[in-house]
Amino acid sequence: MATTTYLSQPAVLTVGGHDLRDQASAITLTLGNNPLTSTAFGDGGERLVGGLQTVEGTLTLYVDYGAGNVEGAIAGEVGQGDTTIVVKKDNAAVSATNPEWTISDTMIASYPVTYTVGELQVMEVAFSGGTWVRDVTA
Repeated sequence: MATTTYLSQPAVLTVGGHDLRDQASAITLTLGNNPLTSTAFGDGGERLVGGLQTVEGTLTLYVDYGAGNVEGAIAGEVGQGDTTIVVKKDNAAVSATNPEWTISDTMIASYPVTYTVGELQVMEVAFSGGTWVRDVTA
């Protein structure tokens, strides 16, 4: 029996135009819509429809100091509210098996700096808000 293994390391990770894919150890995206009620008189229960998009996520990044590197790139995006984050599975063309997510106008509200003895320095960068598009067309 053949087995296929996929490593979950994205080929594309940009934050505010900075390529950070080689400095990331984890990415979490939670994308959806706020539920809005569309219930009318006579309905037997509450009906919901999708409202505004919701965006929540975190990036776990290895800290690298210097202009254009992780620390400088994230520091420049904190509090802007217009950050664009792009994630894609691999370098092949965008398709149903290689979707690309683009999150626009998201907010990186805080700038975490943590030092731990004997470990590589990482920062957990949270972002929220904005709009998202899942592209599967070439």
